[in-house]
Formats: sequence, structure tokens, C-alpha cells
Amino acid sequence: MLTIKKKLLLLVILTGLISSISCRTLLAPEYDKAIVETISMVSEKTMSLFAKVSEGTSNRNFSEREEEYNNLIGAYDALKIKAKARPIPKNTATKKINELLGTRGNALSGDYPSAFAFEKIANTLRKMKEKDRSSGIKPTAIAAFKGQVEIFLDQALTYESFLKR
Repeated sequence: MLTIKKKLLLLVILTGLISSISCRTLLAPEYDKAIVETISMVSEKTMSLFAKVSEGTSNRNFSEREEEYNNLIGAYDALKIKAKARPIPKNTATKKINELLGTRGNALSGDYPSAFAFEKIANTLRKMKEKDRSSGIKPTAIAAFKGQVEIFLDQALTYESFLKR
């Protein structure tokens, strides 16, 4: 026969066990489907721009591309803000993601990995836009800009997809 004290102790232990099992520890920011969908849409538009200018550009017709640059830069800046709006706990989740990306030679940095990548993409497009405006861009330079954007897109997509768990 269990005494009342033992029953009470057992109840307290069971309650604690149940509540600790049901608690969820946040190891990384919450997955945000809207961010992933926006990345997909904006990355398609970005790759379309690169395809359009792959043979090089001339500053004489820069005005035809300026709005496209502005829209893409604005979209990546908005993605950066959305990614940073999520709270990020201090833990090893980002470290694990970086280890995965490190094996591919492109680890992320900072507390907001995808936000970092979005900022780098926007900055790359700003440099590309300025070069296009001032003197046009040679095909080899376009390939270099594209390669840099692809690296950061890969980082952002890998990180955001990892959050889906």
C-alpha cells in the first residue's frame, strides 16, 4: 500500500516527467514557408536576369535593366529583414548546419545565416548594377557575379530547408 506521501511524490514526479517530455526546446528559428517560397521565386527572377545579360551589357541601355535590379535588391533586403525577425536561440544547430555547408566549402557566418546570405546577394547585385550603369559588364564579370550569387543562394536555401526538419 502506498502512503499518501508516496502517492503525492509519485504524482509530482509523473507530472514533472510529462511536462518535460511535452516541452519543446527551440534549437533553431522556426521554419517559415513564406521565406522559402519567396527565395524560390526571387532566385528564379535573379537567374533570369543573369541569363538575359550573359553575353554582356552596355551602359547605353542600362535603363532597360535598372528596375529589374531594384526589384531584386529590394526583394533580398526584404528577405533579410524577414529572416532576422525570427528569434534565434543560442545552441549548436547553426554549428551543425555550418559543418554541413563547410563540407561544400561555403559555411555561413553570424547569428542569422540566411539573413547574412541575403545581404551578400543584395550587395553583389548592387555592385553589378553600379558596374552596369557606369561601363557595362563583360561576360566573364557576369559569370563571376552569378557564381557569387549562386553560393549565397545555396547557403540560404540549405539553411532554410534545414529548418523544416
